[in-house]
Amino acid sequence: MLTARKGFYVLMAFLLFSPFVLRVQASSTLTNYGIPYQTYTLGASNNLIPTQTAYIPVGVFGRDLNLQAPRDIHYKDGLLYIADTGNRRIVVTDRTGVYQTDYALDVFQAPTGIFVKDNYLFVADRTARAVFMIDRDTSEIVQTITKPTSPIYGQHNDFVPTKVVVDNSYNLYIVGEGSTSGIIQINYAGEFMGYLGINPVDLSLRRILFNFFVQNPDFARSLPASPTNVALGSKGAILTTNANVRESFKRLNISGINTLSPSTFYPTATLADIWMNHEDYIYLITEAGGVYEFDAQGQLLFHFNTRDATMTQTLGLTSSPSAIVSDEDGTLYILDRGYHAVHLYQRTVFVDLVHEAVTLYNDGRYLESKPLFEEILRQNSSFALASSALGSALAKEGNYREALEAFHDANDYHGYSQTFWEIRNEAIQDYLVLFSGVVAFSFIGVKTALWGFKRSRWRDKFLAFKAKLGEKKLVAELTYGLHVFKRPDDMIFGIKRLHKTSYLSATLFFMMFIMVYLINMYATGFLFRNADLSGVILQVSLVTGLFLLYVLVNYLVSTLLDGEGRFKDIFIASCYVLIPFILLTPPMTLVSNVLTYNEQFIYDFYNLIVVGWTLFLLVFSIKSVHNYKFWETFKTLLIIVFGMFILILIGLLVYSFIGQLLEFIASIIREVVYRV
Repeated sequence: MLTARKGFYVLMAFLLFSPFVLRVQASSTLTNYGIPYQTYTLGASNNLIPTQTAYIPVGVFGRDLNLQAPRDIHYKDGLLYIADTGNRRIVVTDRTGVYQTDYALDVFQAPTGIFVKDNYLFVADRTARAVFMIDRDTSEIVQTITKPTSPIYGQHNDFVPTKVVVDNSYNLYIVGEGSTSGIIQINYAGEFMGYLGINPVDLSLRRILFNFFVQNPDFARSLPASPTNVALGSKGAILTTNANVRESFKRLNISGINTLSPSTFYPTATLADIWMNHEDYIYLITEAGGVYEFDAQGQLLFHFNTRDATMTQTLGLTSSPSAIVSDEDGTLYILDRGYHAVHLYQRTVFVDLVHEAVTLYNDGRYLESKPLFEEILRQNSSFALASSALGSALAKEGNYREALEAFHDANDYHGYSQTFWEIRNEAIQDYLVLFSGVVAFSFIGVKTALWGFKRSRWRDKFLAFKAKLGEKKLVAELTYGLHVFKRPDDMIFGIKRLHKTSYLSATLFFMMFIMVYLINMYATGFLFRNADLSGVILQVSLVTGLFLLYVLVNYLVSTLLDGEGRFKDIFIASCYVLIPFILLTPPMTLVSNVLTYNEQFIYDFYNLIVVGWTLFLLVFSIKSVHNYKFWETFKTLLIIVFGMFILILIGLLVYSFIGQLLEFIASIIREVVYRV
């Protein structure tokens, strides 16, 4: 008995702990032939998918330099400049980490930003609240920039510089801690020029309600998020990183407008640094160790995570990365203030291939980039950017059908729309006469057939069959629903008083609604198919659950507000008013397969009319079924919506409570197993 009991406990322990054991093993296993991280790229569904290794860890240096909490690194002409914040100095090394010199000035208190321009160092010191311009040869301070005295800057605004970059005109772009107005611009003479790239304030419903009820302006006001880092891009562009906003990094033009592509994949993790190399590729490093590479337009190329979660100090893994740069050879240097070191990553041949293809593509040389993208897809068929670029190259060649397939594989909707327009235009030109002839011949044929049918002996038989079929109870109930198009009030009167319908016919209409909903979701044209095509059962369950919840709450509210409708009347009327959606949606579902974005207005307007009409009839059914006046109907509708929200909230709370209860029971079992 004791042996059996122990066996049972061992089995329970295995079942409870095996998911966690397997998860730990999976996360600690080295992948990609010894590389301690997996590299990803962007897939067609805008999700991260595995790809070939982009950067290989090749070394680490800095421990012999006695760095203490370094916060920034800059590369210039074969030298690395490190802001050694803890030691209050700037350390200079070559690309292999060999010490060259340092700048340890008495005025330094906590240097957190470093930039090199010509023969000058620009150092941002957050504690000294100043930016120092230093001659590299003499180590003398040429200029000290402190808080601007301009009234435009704001008398109550602090000046706490953390990062700095300098353009060709010696204009300084400074990140100020808590500078909610954007990047601080200072000219070569030290004069304040204004702010650049203020972040928008997203007013959510929660924030609007908070501002409405909280009268204290210090608590109720909403301030923009301040930029957290800055880098210098090509052609005068300024790159910034931002926290707590959707656009977590930006490429700003001189007007402060973000020029990245609207389809840019923005990391959600907190960004530590940003860098653009001489080839116009953007590199990001997050505080959690995530590395992202984008092209100049904001298209994600590669992502990998260097976080050393188990603190093993494995080559290539970081503790607390704070900055990132690259040299002319494409080697990445990641500054790690946790390990007080600099990690080196060498790019692979696959990255060289991608860079060459993307550079040609962004320069408009589509045909030259075509064989390169074909090779990329041969190595990784899920590389969405390659599929999209290949589609553009094929379209330039006039090979529209293959281009359409490439755009489809990449989920490039705009490219697909333009290419499909070309294919449709060619088809119209080639087959317009034939199509017109078929339509005219069909119209004449149908008219002739109807004329002959009316004069034949089959007409009387057909009318007799139609009359006999109309006598069937179910058929009569179903055809009665067509009254919703002419007199919906008469239809609801027939439902309540004349009993012209039943649960069966109403259920059939609801099943038709579900069927049309699914057909519309799956058969809509590629350009307008926005729904998630996974989880059909979940979709059906969600729609059915919301509908039945509406009927139930409608009935409960009506019993409290003296409504005349029975549960049967509410259910049947709610099903019957779905008929316009059932009959009018399939035609547009079919037509959407031959539309492009040029005709999107037609698609949107048509669906707006159908959905709007259906919702109006749903509200009208509340009024007619319960015999309410306008304001009674409006009040009932608000209570129904509020009641549905409360019941859904209660359901979520119960679901959460059950989940916590099961977790509590599982923890007790684990404890018992552990002690036994």
